[in-house]
Amino acid sequence: MNASGAPAAVSKRLGAIALIGLLAVSLVLGIFVYRARTPDLALEVTSFPKTFGNRAFAEIIFFVRLPDDNAKVEIVGRDQVVTRTLADSFALDSDQRVRCLWDGLDDGGEKAPPGRYRLRVTLPGEGREMVFPKRLDIEPGQYAGYAFTLSEPCEPQEGSE
Repeated sequence: MNASGAPAAVSKRLGAIALIGLLAVSLVLGIFVYRARTPDLALEVTSFPKTFGNRAFAEIIFFVRLPDDNAKVEIVGRDQVVTRTLADSFALDSDQRVRCLWDGLDDGGEKAPPGRYRLRVTLPGEGREMVFPKRLDIEPGQYAGYAFTLSEPCEPQEGSE
């Protein structure tokens, strides 16, 4: 018996049940807060290489859930500084697959320095700027520097998701 006169085993069970109840309430509350702070997924990337390697270009395939006639597609580096603009004022339809090729060069035509790069798609009409969380790494000496210029780095693909 404990100080209140209840059996000690009952008191321990009630404490354990209360703790489990608090954990469950915390989990449910955490899910609601996460969903409230996370916008609907508007960018889906279906192909994004992990490293540039010694290839001539990196192929990126994505689609957006919201259409925009003036989308901008960019490769960004550290602190989301633009390295290369792949498409500006690009018309994107919702769920239309888009294939972009990045030749590893920056906007000035120079080889991008070693580092980590991400895809950023901006939909000005929707007020959205989306950065794909996975990174494409260029390591020292890894990029062979195939210099060529792509006339249209991004183009819509046939079919949709």
